Amino acid sequence: MGFPYHFIDLDDEQLQRRRNLLDNYGQFAQLSILSLPLLYQLSRGIKLLGSRLSRRRDYQPLKEQRSPVPFNRQHERATVSIWSWRRLKWWLDTELAPGWETRKEWLFAILWMAWLLFLVTKDTGDDYLHITKRFGIVAASQLPLHYLLATKSWSPIQYLTRMSHEELNPYHRLLGRIIILLFACHASFYLNFYIQKGLLLKRIQDWDVILGLTAITSSALLFTTALARIRDWSYRLFFYLHVALASLLLPVLYFHVTHLRLYVIESALVFIGLVIQRNIFQSTVQATISRIEHTNLLSVSIPLPPSWRHKLFVPGQHIYIGFASLPEKLRKNPFTIASPPPTKQSRSQPHSNSIELVIRTLKGSTAILDALASPQKQPSNTTELTIEGPYGSTTYFPPLDSFDRILFVAGGVGATFTLPMYLHSLGGEERESRGGPDMKFVWAVRRAEDAKWAMPSLKEGRGDARIFMTGSESEGAEGIELQEQELDVDDEGKGLLEKGRPDLRNIVDGTFEHDPHEKVAVFVCGPRGMGANLRREVGRWVKGGRDVFWHSEEFGW
Repeated sequence: MGFPYHFIDLDDEQLQRRRNLLDNYGQFAQLSILSLPLLYQLSRGIKLLGSRLSRRRDYQPLKEQRSPVPFNRQHERATVSIWSWRRLKWWLDTELAPGWETRKEWLFAILWMAWLLFLVTKDTGDDYLHITKRFGIVAASQLPLHYLLATKSWSPIQYLTRMSHEELNPYHRLLGRIIILLFACHASFYLNFYIQKGLLLKRIQDWDVILGLTAITSSALLFTTALARIRDWSYRLFFYLHVALASLLLPVLYFHVTHLRLYVIESALVFIGLVIQRNIFQSTVQATISRIEHTNLLSVSIPLPPSWRHKLFVPGQHIYIGFASLPEKLRKNPFTIASPPPTKQSRSQPHSNSIELVIRTLKGSTAILDALASPQKQPSNTTELTIEGPYGSTTYFPPLDSFDRILFVAGGVGATFTLPMYLHSLGGEERESRGGPDMKFVWAVRRAEDAKWAMPSLKEGRGDARIFMTGSESEGAEGIELQEQELDVDDEGKGLLEKGRPDLRNIVDGTFEHDPHEKVAVFVCGPRGMGANLRREVGRWVKGGRDVFWHSEEFGW
């Protein structure tokens, strides 16, 4: 079978019909986006139904379950549909490959790409130029959604889907790849047409073609600089180029052809709204920065400005910190709020009007903050910083008291995410009045000094918390006993510290080896390897039919 499209000559009426079809399908491709929130709500309904069905107790619960694989009699009484649903959901929520998006996100992208390709080919006949133009207008119709997915807080998509910016960001990346692929097909088909007709040398001197080539080159650079290797090599380079090229692309497309201008204007309004929102909702504060002794950690205390005191903080959220002066003004980095939000009993206390950050000094913005810090034993100086937020996926988490057991696992400064959730749950009014979930907090640090900033809170919390020191004795003082003395912990505090790496398999098994009907939540923030190992151990129990809520916190792009 040969290529189904051909170069054909059209009269004026046929040209107008082709123009109408192009505009109609471009608008339809954009309007079909409205079906996505409806489909998402439908999936949430199915998920809720599955969750309720899975909570049904069709048989007498067992007091203990010491294996991730249920007993035969449990299999006989448990429904296969519930077991299959949980296993499928866990499989879909697993990354396709390390550092890639999840299978669920890729599946969504593939289905959406198939739908857009259907709209590209529908009613094009054998008209080569028709499908060539359709690639371009369908790609442009997705630009407003693409820019909207990049917004931090005010996006209506977040309210419709109850997903945070961090959860929507993978869809932003995948949709960007789809748009670039469609634009690349549009450009390739046109270049082939010019070559076949002998018009290439003439047309590449015309402004519409020059602008089109500029747009596809900018799109290619956007894709290239967003690759993981480039981001890891220089995140700052990626960020600046991403913003600059995204800004350049819109005016280029606006003057490329008139038929795309509606979508370009919509995208520009979203982009301008994003810039305005990020500037309006940021504040300048006088922060106190100090070094935590014997570590490369910084403690940053930020008094909340009056405009922030009415904001509702959720444990595990983060803020963006920037600098008030040039040339560092464009530097903005996310840092998790290490202090838990105030409870009703503590709202009148002075410290409830400030937030605390714990930051590891590396390079870039953290190195600048380190240069501004004061030693711990000297009076601290204030530094002018800009803050923006709070943001984070924890805003849309289910209530923690809806779980029977919760496991918090952290590595290094990843405790700034898990620790506030753990402490806030320990001090909640609901837990004091009617009890709450059984919670376990596991934290791996290289040295005991790295945990010094959190030790008072952990001692006061009186929960099930363990801190594992993974470094050699030479990295500390002279072993665990001396480190405990330096930290000045009491007998209760000493019980927190253990030498060696945490045995994730035993920890996970200890969490799950109870009533198999219990709903368990697992939160992890730390090195990627730790998260992967923990997920593998939890996955053994999910395959056995356990009901698990999983969240791994990572700062992406």
